[in-house]
Amino acid sequence: MKDNIALIGFMGSGKTTVGRILARSLDMKFIDIDRCISIREKKTIPEIFEELGEKYFRDLEREIIEEESRDNNIVISTGGGAIIDNVNIKNLKQTSFVVFLDCDVETIYERVRRSKNRPLLNNSENLFEKIKELHEKRQTLYKISADFSIEITSETNLYDSVEKIKNAYILS
Repeated sequence: MKDNIALIGFMGSGKTTVGRILARSLDMKFIDIDRCISIREKKTIPEIFEELGEKYFRDLEREIIEEESRDNNIVISTGGGAIIDNVNIKNLKQTSFVVFLDCDVETIYERVRRSKNRPLLNNSENLFEKIKELHEKRQTLYKISADFSIEITSETNLYDSVEKIKNAYILS
């Protein structure tokens, strides 16, 4: 069994919410990579994207994932785009049981449509289509990066999902 659990999935799939509950139930520390980035930079994620660009954000994301994945006994909530960088996946897979929260596009849309903290979605004329397009581009990367996948819909019970992840992790 690996020392950590890393949650991957599209923005709005529930990584932070599931991660907090999962960490508490396993008596593990919880780390949210986007929050670490915001704290380090003293800026919101949209401010970082706007002022410094996506490349700067991705470089910082890689650095923090590398640092945090060295720790033990943690649940890591990654950003939705963390999987587009092979170095991130390599670092996570070395130390973590990687779980893909496979959330459908309709549920993601409902969860993020009013958010102003999603820089890749801001200024999208057709938000649903933008989510669908990004989701399709990333889906294969999520699937091949994961040790375990769990489907998430608007009907999914949060605590059932946490239990399924816990059981898969313990049996890994």
